[in-house]
Amino acid sequence: MIGVKDYENMDGFGMSTYEQVQELNKALSAGYDVPAATGGVSGSGLRVESLEASLKVITFQMQHIKFWQKIPKLPAYSTVEEYNRLTSYGSEGGAFAPEGELNTYDDATYTRQVSLVKYLQTVRKVTHPMTLVRTAHGDIIGNEIKNGIMWLLGKIENYLYNGNNTLRFGYSAYASGNSTNEGFEFNGLKNLIDTSMVIDADGDPLTEDILETAANQVIENYGFPTDIFIGTKPLADLAKVMFPKERIVVPFKEGQIGVPLNTFASQAGTLAFNPDVFLRKSYVTSTSTATGPSGYAPTAPQSVAITLAGAGNGGDFTKTNNGLGNYYYAVTYANRYGESSPMVSDVAAVAAATSHVQLTIRNAATVAVAPDWFKIYRTVAGGVNTGPFYLIASYAALQQGNNSYQTAGGGGTPFLGWTDHNDDCANVHDVYMGELTPQVLMFKQLAPMMKMDLAVIEPAIRWVQLLYGVPQLYAPKKWIRIKNVGEATI
Repeated sequence: MIGVKDYENMDGFGMSTYEQVQELNKALSAGYDVPAATGGVSGSGLRVESLEASLKVITFQMQHIKFWQKIPKLPAYSTVEEYNRLTSYGSEGGAFAPEGELNTYDDATYTRQVSLVKYLQTVRKVTHPMTLVRTAHGDIIGNEIKNGIMWLLGKIENYLYNGNNTLRFGYSAYASGNSTNEGFEFNGLKNLIDTSMVIDADGDPLTEDILETAANQVIENYGFPTDIFIGTKPLADLAKVMFPKERIVVPFKEGQIGVPLNTFASQAGTLAFNPDVFLRKSYVTSTSTATGPSGYAPTAPQSVAITLAGAGNGGDFTKTNNGLGNYYYAVTYANRYGESSPMVSDVAAVAAATSHVQLTIRNAATVAVAPDWFKIYRTVAGGVNTGPFYLIASYAALQQGNNSYQTAGGGGTPFLGWTDHNDDCANVHDVYMGELTPQVLMFKQLAPMMKMDLAVIEPAIRWVQLLYGVPQLYAPKKWIRIKNVGEATI
């Protein structure tokens, strides 16, 4: 060990003997190791950990929730919410009559509509010891409640666009006297909008022309469009197309380039752009995404067989990146806990624009958990069997022609067939436009978002966060869907 005299004998200009330097290396050092994992090296056991007080959020935040924040909300008073529509003031007959003569009687037309309230929830739990320790980011229960709120809001935002009440979550959903034959999801805009109010962009990027056509179609159905809900990528592509054409009045601001597209001035009025990150493409994953108790994941398909029909079979393989060429399909079985791992098909070589592709989806030899619906993913033209695969359809896993499950069977019994006419393309986006007023669109809440404490049956605090409600589109022709919006290459 170096003594006092040794230090006194050191050269004042930093010169030391080899032995003196070796002795100094024995001093305590902080190091980079983690004492809890390594047992501590040198002085690292004395080092106080430094954890930043603020929690870094790397997922979506409240400002990303666009549709839910803007949709008008109204209380619901029953699990079955009914409303009347005034569909006509009278007949289309003439209003003129001869002098002194009485015209025929006329009256308005009303229809009664029904929506079923659906139940969304997330169950959370914090162990009792966790409430006693000093946590890094404040109250652990309070933080988990906030996390539950954001999780629910993310799900609601997605379902407001893509919800589908034909996806039946289980046999009991319609075997117990439920004459509506609905699943547990409510319908989102994609399924609420009238089928005549759909514009196909054919895989091309969004343009002013398409937006103007959509706005005109809404106003011709007596709507006053106010909002456009659009994915961030299609909106960015629209901006790219606009800039080179110098069609934007750019306010001068030193050092700034680019102009955000906030509104669209159409002949139907000025519409607000609402860029929403939840309007995005869906991909298949290589493994099961099912959550919940062990064994709740549906069994994956055993095989997906391809039958290619020739020309004249109602297909439309003429769209950008979805034209003639080789395609591969990936199919998953799904239930309310998630999806199975995918089964990839053989190649489908589409050589005629009006052909279609028939898929025959077969069960595994042993079906541990029967699916409630299946999801079909596909590549773009010229894709490979490793993907990427994009979601193009979801259908209830029912026998065709009746409302019961087809028996699982063994040895790959056929479960369901599905035909692809290329109505919905791969690697594309949806854009929605319409009148966002209480007279046209409303979310009816039987129970607003709330927290319900659960019984204490273990040394843990449990609760459920829930929301009961259903969106109602009173005028399905005052909203329009622009589908198959492609991406710009510039």
